[in-house]
Amino acid sequence: AKLGGEISFAFFVMGGPVSLLVGWLTDLTERKALFVGLILLGECPALATILVTEYWHLLVLRAITGIAIGGAMPLVFSFLGDMYPSKERATTSALVSLSIGVGITIGQLVAGFAGPLWGWRMPFVIVSLPAVCLTIASWWVIVEPERGVSEEGLQQRFEEQEEFQYRERITPGKACGIFAVPSNFFVFFQGIPGCLPWAVIVVFLNDFLTQDKGLTVQASTLVLTALNVGGCFGAFFGGVWGQMCYNWRRHSITLLMGGSTLLGIFPIVYLVTLAEPLPPLWAICVVAFLGGFIGYITGPNVRAILLNVNAPETRGTAFAVYNLMDHLGTGLGPGILVLFMSATGDDRKSAFISAVVAGWAICGGTWLSTGLVMTRDEDRLQKRLESGEGPHTCCFA
Repeated sequence: AKLGGEISFAFFVMGGPVSLLVGWLTDLTERKALFVGLILLGECPALATILVTEYWHLLVLRAITGIAIGGAMPLVFSFLGDMYPSKERATTSALVSLSIGVGITIGQLVAGFAGPLWGWRMPFVIVSLPAVCLTIASWWVIVEPERGVSEEGLQQRFEEQEEFQYRERITPGKACGIFAVPSNFFVFFQGIPGCLPWAVIVVFLNDFLTQDKGLTVQASTLVLTALNVGGCFGAFFGGVWGQMCYNWRRHSITLLMGGSTLLGIFPIVYLVTLAEPLPPLWAICVVAFLGGFIGYITGPNVRAILLNVNAPETRGTAFAVYNLMDHLGTGLGPGILVLFMSATGDDRKSAFISAVVAGWAICGGTWLSTGLVMTRDEDRLQKRLESGEGPHTCCFA
């Protein structure tokens, strides 16, 4: 319960509030140094896990890593929003989601196979040491893009004025104005219920399959690996399909997101309700693969929507708020499930089914509703950029 609840709480929830500060700095300053420093802040504590001797040591180190990882996402997508136009952003987001999925898969493979051989600390070193080296090397590779260069509403000024630069930066009024965009509201709202099923999958499912369903540690690791491999494919093809939908009819991207979210309930509920005699391991892995594939379709498209409805100087802050809601759901979810299981005599199966069904049903309905306002929000933003008005602001800020 401590590993599932408190450690997860420290990793995800601590990262959320700090990401607001990082998002604000992303919209104010040059982003390259901020990005490299933040990633090093996250990977060095992971490397230091080899020295952990007390529970509180691990808690503190995971909290620091959570702070850094939570803050990195606003930076990454602020970069991408200035590098790619709206007709390419879902596909680009898919590549980022694919890399995250590959990383999760490798991490769980390393933990599942290296952990029993060399102890639970060694997987942290195996994963974080190459990451530290790559982060240092990235300083000489990353080129910071010019803000606003990919916006349709600014293209005429960039083309007609050779020395034109988009110098707008975040202000308190613009930050408040983020919440005046209906699409942002829907994206932020779905973060908490939408992450409850992922709390089941990421935090508890591996242990549940071994302790409650009788799978070996290796077999359970293979099932989770199949789910994550499916997620890698789902994230990539979800972004590609989402971009195709968007380029055909912009609102249709939300139909793909809502439908896949609702459909994703069934494979995960199947895994949680496995009964004796257990199906062949290959059959369980196939269902897990499908569950990961379907479940990851939405991710890259969510981020593309946020890029498309927010101005260049507010994207870091908008993504920080999105991360905060996402991390609250992921961090609080395990804690809520632990409390629920304690109150119901440790009935993990019922708790997990409830979280998956309720979480993704609410989330799926929210995505379908987003399609009613998304295109209007995009058009309004581009018109305001073209006229020089900029994004929404609050009159009192």
